[in-house]
Amino acid sequence: MESITHRPGSPPAGSPPSRARDVHKFRVTEAFLLLLATHFVVDCFSSTLPTVQPVISDRFDLSLSEAGLLGGFWMFSSALMQLPIGLLSDRFQSSYFTVLCPVVTAVALSSLGMAQGMASLALLLLVGGMGSAAYHPHNTSQAAKLGGHRRGISTAIFITVGTAGLGFGPIYLTAVLERVGFEHMWVASVPAVLLVPWLLWRLPAPVPSRVRSKSAVDWQGLIRQRRPLLTLYTLVVLRSIVQFGLAHFLSLYMIRIRGSDLSMASAALSVYFLSTSSGSFLGGAAADRYGRRAVILASTIASVPPLMMFLISDGWLSLLSLFVGGTILLCTIPVNVIMAQDLVPSQAGAASAMMMGFGWGTAGIVFLPVAGWLADLVGLQGVFWTLTVLPLLGVPLALSLPRSSRTD
Repeated sequence: MESITHRPGSPPAGSPPSRARDVHKFRVTEAFLLLLATHFVVDCFSSTLPTVQPVISDRFDLSLSEAGLLGGFWMFSSALMQLPIGLLSDRFQSSYFTVLCPVVTAVALSSLGMAQGMASLALLLLVGGMGSAAYHPHNTSQAAKLGGHRRGISTAIFITVGTAGLGFGPIYLTAVLERVGFEHMWVASVPAVLLVPWLLWRLPAPVPSRVRSKSAVDWQGLIRQRRPLLTLYTLVVLRSIVQFGLAHFLSLYMIRIRGSDLSMASAALSVYFLSTSSGSFLGGAAADRYGRRAVILASTIASVPPLMMFLISDGWLSLLSLFVGGTILLCTIPVNVIMAQDLVPSQAGAASAMMMGFGWGTAGIVFLPVAGWLADLVGLQGVFWTLTVLPLLGVPLALSLPRSSRTD
């Protein structure tokens, strides 16, 4: 795979500067669009477990504790493993993080219908989760680099398209499941397989980092910025507990508490995932205008009322409240990533992984099994009420973030 700046067909030396600029702009745009396409695919299939959770629970007679344990295992493989992989991606820049990960994720997760028990479910979740974990650190940092001086908006667009895939996933996977059955849901992965030849043909080599560490890991940079990084990380964990707690149990909540069918439960899950998409885009744009610290603080406070409204209302008002609450809650995703990358620019992949996968994984591994256990004791309704007020714990942390050109 050739570099963006040395690809066959590039203008020869002495070409008019305007033509060279046009060609370079086209290549950068094409590379960015390919990143968007692969992110859409990876996150589309990342919604598989929440979507089919009711089917799996009925088929294998799982308790809510066991359902939460599956969620914790998924978060370990797909999220927590992003940090060590992010460190590797900073050292070994390769386009194969972009080419192979989408198809591995799609094939493994769409094959859950072939599982014969908890062991095979766990194995497929491990493989699919590792595909997702290997994809995100490298490609999130690549999206920021391709954005040039508009790194905030390019990262927001990249994350927005991925979360749009999350929103599309439940509808797409449920449609496939209803037509071919759970056992043959692997058919859903065919578009991801067909994407590989195009990527091998057109995807250029990664954009190198402008700031390079003399060693494989810039430990000094990470240690020097440990306090703001730890604050950001804690805020990510708090938000992720709410984000993934709602996502993982939402289908079961809609079916068991509200009496919905699988199609309606999948629609609610899509609405929630789409709020992630709108939140990511609005958060990136708002941070450029009002400051990153201000966006994080506003999110921790303003997300609570609409999420509470979701629980006390029904019909379209309930879904609208879920969408608005999710949008406000999740608008901080690109903001945290960019803040962390600015703090340690030589470790952009690791910083992205810490604010995304590692933070998400910590929340999922610790909280989802606990949430399932609590739901068996007090019910899903009680767990969901706890989740809605949890963001308020982030207010003092958001206030402690430093005001500087690098973080606000």
